[in-house]
Amino acid sequence: MTTEANQDSTICPEILKNDHETRESKVTCCSVCKPGSTLKNKTGGWRNFRPIYNYEKCTKCGICEIVCPDMSVKPREDGFFEYDYDYCKGCGICANECPEDAIGMILEEK
Repeated sequence: MTTEANQDSTICPEILKNDHETRESKVTCCSVCKPGSTLKNKTGGWRNFRPIYNYEKCTKCGICEIVCPDMSVKPREDGFFEYDYDYCKGCGICANECPEDAIGMILEEK
């Protein structure tokens, strides 16, 4: 019978070994984005839905900017907000959290 630690090292040995040991083993490693590299990796091409503003309903509260996990909502000089579609993944959190329903999600045209 194996312990949990042994099971973990069998399933994913690269987690428990240092870099030198991983290179010597026959573990296939993959590339993963390093933390803080969001601005280097434009992920907007992943989305199926795109947020759009209804500026007549918007009260400029800024909740959309606060809740956006991709930081793709940017303030404009006039107090309204706009999307940086290079980074927006279309998750819809902004539309869900908008208290005035000023953000809609539309199917992305590909």
